[in-house]
Amino acid sequence: MNDGVFIFLIRHGRTEWNKKKIFRGHMDIPLDEVGIQQAEKAGKYLQEVAFTTIYSSTLRRAFQTAQIISRYQSKSVEVIPCQGFSDLNYGEWEGKSYERVKEEYPALYKMWEEEPHKVKIPGGETLSEAAERSFKALEEIILKHKGHFIGIVSHRVIIKLVILKMLGIGESGFWMIRQDPCCINIVRFYGYKFSILRVNDTSHIFTLKENLGISDF
Repeated sequence: MNDGVFIFLIRHGRTEWNKKKIFRGHMDIPLDEVGIQQAEKAGKYLQEVAFTTIYSSTLRRAFQTAQIISRYQSKSVEVIPCQGFSDLNYGEWEGKSYERVKEEYPALYKMWEEEPHKVKIPGGETLSEAAERSFKALEEIILKHKGHFIGIVSHRVIIKLVILKMLGIGESGFWMIRQDPCCINIVRFYGYKFSILRVNDTSHIFTLKENLGISDF
């Protein structure tokens, strides 16, 4: 592989708050039973990948997922917490359901749905701020691990922002990318360029029809 790096961006498994559609952010929510099963399936799916290191958000739902994945590796792999990959700080929205936020912050929530890159959540951070810190963490990892396979377990928002930055699209394209629980994204960094090899792969969890949300082709 020479000095290239293969980066596996993995979203954490499901939590009870994912199921209930509650804003999570920096609230430290554990995986639920389904989330643990999803992480196990991801671990089995990735067991042939010889990760040098697995980095994780410092939040429990991501760190749990990373630890489960690491157990399926043929050799011992360290899981390193990294603050740069922690979830978006949703400020005053954290711990509130989507519906409640929509009622309490109607104008801001509408902007979140239509122009998320312009939103500054009270007490939270912007998408551009989260993109800057997470991409900086990624760049530091790349410099350390030339020629290696690296796992990064993070969150829906953060992974979307990292991929958008790799593509040079910017935060205005936030809703263009989907990230399901425990999905896998594969990126190669080689010759100072990113190549996106796979996005939102959930074939280890869902059938194709289930993933697309359709009953017939």
